[in-house]
Amino acid sequence: MQKTILALAGEMWCGKWTLTSYLVSEYHAEVYRFSNPLRDIIDRMHREKSRDTMQQLSTALRQVFGDDILSEIILADIGQSNSSFIIIDGVRRESDIKYLRNLEGFCLVYIDANLETRYTRITFRGENSSDTTKTIEEFMKETEAEPEVRIRDLKEISDAVIENNGTIEELEKAFEKLNIRK
Repeated sequence: MQKTILALAGEMWCGKWTLTSYLVSEYHAEVYRFSNPLRDIIDRMHREKSRDTMQQLSTALRQVFGDDILSEIILADIGQSNSSFIIIDGVRRESDIKYLRNLEGFCLVYIDANLETRYTRITFRGENSSDTTKTIEEFMKETEAEPEVRIRDLKEISDAVIENNGTIEELEKAFEKLNIRK
């Protein structure tokens, strides 16, 4: 069975999860998020799932186990999947796709959105405990954290780039124009 393995990259709140939700609904895609192993560990530690905690944990795991530890986890997880359409959400650095890039059907799509749009989205959605009360200054500081800074480099090596400063429908149409799901 031919698989489509779509890795989504982009700065936080660019629209990765919105596109993922559409693809799950439209194509019954199976989703793997780089943040899931981090959330699992934080749950086991009975700690608050804040962006800061996840960034610190990500950095610590990479320092101890290697820059590609999360990629190894994702590769093992998708290797057990029978789905024909897999989405990998939250690619943050080139090492995240070190092993995945060699898989047949792999495609890296970078979603780009401006800072103001992303700030509006984070405070509206409130996925993490501190998101709804976050100031623009706090958000700007978070975008400069180590796990976030390297994301921008992925735009240059992506197979496609989607600009996402508009509506959800415009994002969906931009994806469909890529003709990745044939």
